[in-house]
Amino acid sequence: MTAFHQTSICAKLAKMFLVLPLQAFLALVLVFCACVSLSDSACSMTLLNAGARYCVDGYDNSKHPMGSTWTNKQCVRCTCSTNGMKCCDRMGRVTNLSQGCTVKYDYNKCTFQVYNPTNPNIKCSYGAVGK
Repeated sequence: MTAFHQTSICAKLAKMFLVLPLQAFLALVLVFCACVSLSDSACSMTLLNAGARYCVDGYDNSKHPMGSTWTNKQCVRCTCSTNGMKCCDRMGRVTNLSQGCTVKYDYNKCTFQVYNPTNPNIKCSYGAVGK
């Protein structure tokens, strides 16, 4: 009976390792999709202390009541709830900017412009994260 039990365990382990790569691959794809989604939206979630009655904006330390939504001066829109404070960037942030190009952020409209200050005919290439 012991030999049968060991064979049975080995058979179960062999089956598990045959199925595991597919499950691991699917789990990895799911994690990757979640990361792409989070990085594209440039959002963050801050948990609140138990019994908290308001959220504190990390940009200017302003306090906001539960259920409120606001956009701070850095164009980050936040929502305060009992689950925590969720903040998402409303304006993309430029990365990988072409040499010689400049970024001008307009925090009143939550937009930006990318341009070459010495030659406006030069097309600037750039990447952007957020929004």
